[in-house]
Amino acid sequence: MGEADETELLGVLRRWWLGARLYADPLPDDVRTDIEAGTAPGRAAGAALRQAAADRETSTGER
Repeated sequence: MGEADETELLGVLRRWWLGARLYADPLPDDVRTDIEAGTAPGRAAGAALRQAAADRETSTGER
């Protein structure tokens, strides 16, 4: 097995997930092109997870 950092792993997972979503629910060509190019709106999963962790830390620290 090779080695990869967190950023590379999250990129692979994100591409896999988008591919799986496209296969399960085909989109119009322009939307599909944006997703494949990585220019579709939204946030990377890593960014969402980091924000959720930060929110949890903030909310538990206020108790």
